[in-house]
Amino acid sequence: MSNIRLIRAVDCPGNHGPWNGQFALQKALSARPLDWLAIGGPLEDGEIPWFWCWLDRAAAAMCGANGRPFVVGPNILFDNSRQPCRVPAEREILNAASCRLMFTESDWYRRLIEKHRRPNNHAPIVIWPYPIDPKPGGPLSPEYDLLVYAKSGYRNRLLARLRRTYRRSLVIRYGRYRRRELFDAARRSRACVYLSDDDRGPLALAEISLAGCPAVGIPTGAPFIQHGRTGIFLDRLDATACIEAVEDCHELDRPGVAALAAEQFDTDRIVDTVLASLDRARC
Repeated sequence: MSNIRLIRAVDCPGNHGPWNGQFALQKALSARPLDWLAIGGPLEDGEIPWFWCWLDRAAAAMCGANGRPFVVGPNILFDNSRQPCRVPAEREILNAASCRLMFTESDWYRRLIEKHRRPNNHAPIVIWPYPIDPKPGGPLSPEYDLLVYAKSGYRNRLLARLRRTYRRSLVIRYGRYRRRELFDAARRSRACVYLSDDDRGPLALAEISLAGCPAVGIPTGAPFIQHGRTGIFLDRLDATACIEAVEDCHELDRPGVAALAAEQFDTDRIVDTVLASLDRARC
């Protein structure tokens, strides 16, 4: 049985979701010390590296080329999900017979990986979301009928239509807010339209759900929605469909949404999944 080393430790939360998720998971893993899992530090002979950062994509590909066992994900594939495998290192990883395990956050991304991987890579693909730390509080008395989280894949006229329809609305734009601002807005909103068309594991959506705010989105942009329970899935980001779905979300119980999200993003359950998968990969 080989030991595993997580490559590139994260020392503090960052300014965007993946760093925050990595920090939260690393913190939770550190609370369960195991003699076979090391976090950070130099890779030693005989250890299996676990690459989880896009900055180490080339190093993962080198392991594949040299036949060294390795674990990869979640933040390695893909540089661009609309053009998978355009990066040579991605093609090497996806054809690596020595890949022991692949992690990703959502089912649609698992299917994307399966579609593009090559014959030599037979690694299991395990799905888990990053834990959230700190978690937002639960819902408060609503000030907004609609929170719009604006990230990608939408047109300005859609945003304008939503704001005309819901006068008590608030728009938060990706990359232009502080985390606590999102927490407070979600806790005080009756519903959210999550305007994103390409996100394998949106931490902002997890935070919105944990705050008790039901969300509307599409599966490739808001994959954490539990349809009819924590929000509504749409086929596309259409104004009329969004408005109808928001009205449906207004009927959902906000404390109930928060409770379902707490189960979905339970840190202990996530860590159990990660460690069990890594332990199997050691053989």
